[in-house]
Amino acid sequence: MKLRIWISSALFVPFVFVAVTPSSSAAPSLPQVVPTVLPTTTTSTTTTSIVPIPPAARCAQWWQLATEVGFSESLLPTLDRVIYRESRCDPTQHNAADPNGGSNGLTQVNRFWCLPSRYYPNGYLQTVGVLSSCDDLFDPAANLRAALALVAYSESVGLSSWYQWAWLSENPSEND
Repeated sequence: MKLRIWISSALFVPFVFVAVTPSSSAAPSLPQVVPTVLPTTTTSTTTTSIVPIPPAARCAQWWQLATEVGFSESLLPTLDRVIYRESRCDPTQHNAADPNGGSNGLTQVNRFWCLPSRYYPNGYLQTVGVLSSCDDLFDPAANLRAALALVAYSESVGLSSWYQWAWLSENPSEND
């Protein structure tokens, strides 16, 4: 019987795999492979750039988080207007008057986007991996990720980036 050992250090986690090759013509039996994780030390450094915030920003406290979830710097002034207009910078806001269960959080994402539908049985935002439930919209990071997903959705179907916020699409110069 031959014994072969492979050691892999891919992904910074080394594994040892053992394969047994029978030396006789007997029917081969499946070897029992036991992966062994060897201890490693991994360090990483994350650099976060500071986003320049103009003095006129109304919800400046959310700009850094918005860039961390993926908003480009060019979208931040419009996002600032949306957050201020929709929630006055308060992530706990809920507008029950909006259809489909209301709108939640900083950008007032309508619950329509996280409710089951014909095309998205788990809800659109759950399907794209942004939320696990509609209540996640009260978490500022989740709400901003949801808003970014809706901006991307609008662009993907040929609409303006901020189409989901109709007041902004109807009157782009509106301040609040």
